[in-house]
Amino acid sequence: MKKRMISLIILLIILVGTLGFISNNLAKKYITGSAIEDFQYSYTKAICNETNFCQDYEIVCKGNGLVRQTPVTGAFLQQDAGWKDPRDKDAIKKIC
Repeated sequence: MKKRMISLIILLIILVGTLGFISNNLAKKYITGSAIEDFQYSYTKAICNETNFCQDYEIVCKGNGLVRQTPVTGAFLQQDAGWKDPRDKDAIKKIC
């Protein structure tokens, strides 16, 4: 009885190891980075116009392309006439 139990445990360990090895190799074959290509991300950004009126927007991007730009309700500010935007000019223009 004891030998039979030990044999079953060893067989179970071999079976689990074999299944783990097979599933790991299948995952490497079929799982790729293609899921990342469809990845969308969002953030908020203040966009200011020529009269220094700044409005926050929710920016939704997919890859390097803009999906949606939605104004955030109540998130705006009118800066003084002499105000200069301290952000880098390239960072201001870059959306996604």
